[in-house]
Amino acid sequence: MDFVTFSLFVSAVIVLTITPGPDLFLIVGRGISQGRTAALFTAVGFFLAGFIQVPLLAFGLASAVARNPMLFDALRYGGGAYLMWRGIVMIRNAGQGNTISADHASAGGAIKEGFIASLVNPKSHVFLLAFLPQFVRPENGSVMVQFIFLGILMRVVALLVEGGIALFAGSIGNRLRQSQRLQGWLERIAGSLLIVVSLRLVLMDRPVVRA
Repeated sequence: MDFVTFSLFVSAVIVLTITPGPDLFLIVGRGISQGRTAALFTAVGFFLAGFIQVPLLAFGLASAVARNPMLFDALRYGGGAYLMWRGIVMIRNAGQGNTISADHASAGGAIKEGFIASLVNPKSHVFLLAFLPQFVRPENGSVMVQFIFLGILMRVVALLVEGGIALFAGSIGNRLRQSQRLQGWLERIAGSLLIVVSLRLVLMDRPVVRA
């Protein structure tokens, strides 16, 4: 990949990462309600999901998700149900001090939610299927290797951008959470964002894939 193409690819990934969507909502919501650490680990979960999504794309399985309505629906309904359940639990426990806090104990839960939220979003598979091939050049060698390289590069760039967003949102949250009452409302907002993301998954239209 030449420097110009590399720069265009990285720039496109940055723009796409800061575009409002489920990933951004989850990171900002978790950062404001639970702190920088929880938000950062959520971003790490998104990053780790890429190590499954990219091979799926490289081996052609992402295309199967895009073309198979039953598989597409299984992903979005299953993922939507999980995220809705997590959002309801977060709202119910808001202000009680037993939601995931911004410490090392939250790492596993935050990573898991970020991982699942990204992996079960079928639109993310379809997006990779549409975006990455634009930068693949068969004359430059193995298409599969290029897919994997671009996919990992995309996730690394996205992680850096999302990490910055997580730190910013967490810093704002640290100030807002000085009030115990306000912290409860922030946790309710974070839970509501999870529910909004789950509904977006369930209600999304199936992609139109041309043969």
